Amino acid sequence: MIKKLNVKNYKSLKDLDLELSRTNVLVGPNMSGKSNLIDCLKFLTQMCISGLNKSFLDRGGFSEVAWKGENDSPISFRLVIEREANERESEKRYEYEISISGSHSGLISITREYLTFTSGGKTSTLLDLRNGKGKGIHPDGSTAFTLGDPGIRSGLEFSVPGWEGNNFKEYLYSCRYYQLIPAVMKQSNATISQEFLTQNGQNFSGWFMTLQTSYPDEFRLIKQAAKDVLPELVEILAPPTQIGTTTVITKEKYIKGPINIFHMSDGEVVFLAWLSLIFAPPEFGAPLICVEELENHLHPRLLETLIEVYTQRQAELGHRAAQVIVTTHSPYLVDKMNLDNLIVIEKSNGASRCLRPASKKHLKELLEREELGLGELWYSGALGSN
Repeated sequence: MIKKLNVKNYKSLKDLDLELSRTNVLVGPNMSGKSNLIDCLKFLTQMCISGLNKSFLDRGGFSEVAWKGENDSPISFRLVIEREANERESEKRYEYEISISGSHSGLISITREYLTFTSGGKTSTLLDLRNGKGKGIHPDGSTAFTLGDPGIRSGLEFSVPGWEGNNFKEYLYSCRYYQLIPAVMKQSNATISQEFLTQNGQNFSGWFMTLQTSYPDEFRLIKQAAKDVLPELVEILAPPTQIGTTTVITKEKYIKGPINIFHMSDGEVVFLAWLSLIFAPPEFGAPLICVEELENHLHPRLLETLIEVYTQRQAELGHRAAQVIVTTHSPYLVDKMNLDNLIVIEKSNGASRCLRPASKKHLKELLEREELGLGELWYSGALGSN
């Protein structure tokens, strides 16, 4: 998982230095920079998939992304990712840095890019580029590839068989980012197998059909969790049609016919989608899942159940569970979390900064005495810097 994140001069993240845990809940007022933190990770994921230039173009260009304060310093990212040991591999640690300069005319260049790999107590350099020139390196020191262009392409845009850096690239490539839109989710899909739920959920019915037909054990867990909190729910299906499409349908007590997804409540559809991610098969699981405003469209009871199911599932999976970063404005959601999971984001002089309220001893004492709930403390402003 991502252990450390340092970002400089990206949107409101002028100089952000943050340690992350398995579960991270970002709280703070509007315009504080919560979405910018998630977007900086999404930027790196997109860079691996479609290239550095496209990542900037999709955001309006370098000048729209760069910190708009007084300096013209480069945008830079630093990531530390650790992968725990398993039956086949020892623990691995990757440290990655990239520094990007740009101009108002749209020209960009990578001034520095560096990737190291540590395993078994030995550290190897995997990528070493300066001003677009340098090489990718195997752990044994041999050259994997060389670069000599002007510096507009990241070394992570290249796929070289056998290069250890591919594992780091695959980690970023596999991260998922979600902001579900019920109106988009309620469209029919082609009966094609889906490997993941897309960002806005537009392939929801196809994704659900894939789980139903190929992963019955996981699909059973989704249905059971849904039926436990929605007592009138009898069945959930994603049947194929004769024209090669599928839509999710449900069956309810006291209702004779099936209910098509078009007529299901927004909260029910979103709830089922989150359950499908929690119980996703291991081969479909993402190392990192980022969610914008998890509470949207959900009744507090559904939100509470979702957190309980997630916590239980995370305990079952242990280190195999996905790392999660969630933004929220809901005191109710905050109240259901652990103080150690919270990150308060505030703005000072136009720049976002992160605070860990768990470092405040008096807050822990208040919670232990049960004088106030965590949601009440957040709503009162006690979790911030003031």
